[in-house]
Amino acid sequence: MKNFTLISKILLSITLASGTLWLGSYTTKLISLYHLFELDASNILTLKSNLQNVDLKPVIFELLPVLSISLISYLIFVVFAILILFVLKISLKENGWLFVSLMIVITCLPFEIILSLKDYKIITMIINDYNNTNEIIEIIKSRITMLSSFPLVSLILHYSIFILFVFKPLTKKSK
Repeated sequence: MKNFTLISKILLSITLASGTLWLGSYTTKLISLYHLFELDASNILTLKSNLQNVDLKPVIFELLPVLSISLISYLIFVVFAILILFVLKISLKENGWLFVSLMIVITCLPFEIILSLKDYKIITMIINDYNNTNEIIEIIKSRITMLSSFPLVSLILHYSIFILFVFKPLTKKSK
């Protein structure tokens, strides 16, 4: 790979920082959302017993920062990752690791958009001081069940991008 200009380095830094922030907040979001529920005898998601018959508004309000950070950082990550491809003009043929990374991001993008729209709906309901916590819980349930295990697969795939970035396999050596 060639030497980077100052603008290229800034774009790359923003992309890496937002990608790292997104992965961390995404991991936290998944753990937080999954810990609200348990499976009953018929494998249906139900609210955990210690969260039933209590005011869920404070619990749901605590999800706001992680949902917001995850949504904003993912948007920044995708925009700057695409911008880097056009600014750096890196050959994907010579840098197979970058091609694989790009395919991971592009393949997961439509599914992440679907989940992000659910997150956005939850965020707006929380910000607007929405009192129907049952509806928010139902949206969270549908978010978990809609794409099943995709969020976990996406998490693993996106973590593998950092491994690809460090070791840079499939790179053609220049003669």
